[in-house]
Amino acid sequence: MPPQTRRPRDASRAAVSRRARTTKAPLTVSRKELLVDEDDRRFRELVHAFFAFQSRHEAIRDGHAAFIGLAGVQYTILISVGHLEVAGDVSSVTLCEHLRVSSAFIAVEVAKLVERGLLAKERDPRDARRALLRTTPAGHALLARLAPVQRSVNDVEFGGLTRREFEVLHDIMNRLIANGDAALALQRLLEQPASRNIAKRLEESAA
Repeated sequence: MPPQTRRPRDASRAAVSRRARTTKAPLTVSRKELLVDEDDRRFRELVHAFFAFQSRHEAIRDGHAAFIGLAGVQYTILISVGHLEVAGDVSSVTLCEHLRVSSAFIAVEVAKLVERGLLAKERDPRDARRALLRTTPAGHALLARLAPVQRSVNDVEFGGLTRREFEVLHDIMNRLIANGDAALALQRLLEQPASRNIAKRLEESAA
């Protein structure tokens, strides 16, 4: 039986496959602190791990919310107001700063929680232009019903952390949020037509 020969198309595909394996993808970061042997693989693994954890944490949050009959964002708002009001008055601005979101993002959901009687919205007696939020007795009762389940699940989710690791992670996450805000501002700037020359120069310098 004659030996099999590789067809031209097969040979072409093999050549493309070899080039794909030997062609190095462009770096996604340039800071030496984020590179290992001038390679960004570990950085990309970290970013993908962030996405993986975020999806799981959001699923857990949604599970907490569903346990008490709320949507995920409603649960986040309700429990945030409950914690913030221990330290003082809670306005929409206070809540937005705490959650690091825009007022438009939470306005509709706050209104739904007020309608359900879980939050109360009142005028600030010291400033009539400002509205204050507070958790109603019904809202506190709902959170109290969730608490045992919430504690058990959260203890497992973060069970691998030592006290020191928890403190370090807390600090790192807050710094990354601030860095993320700055990165978003830069990205939006580079998307503007007036900044296309800057983006082009960055592209050329990386070539």
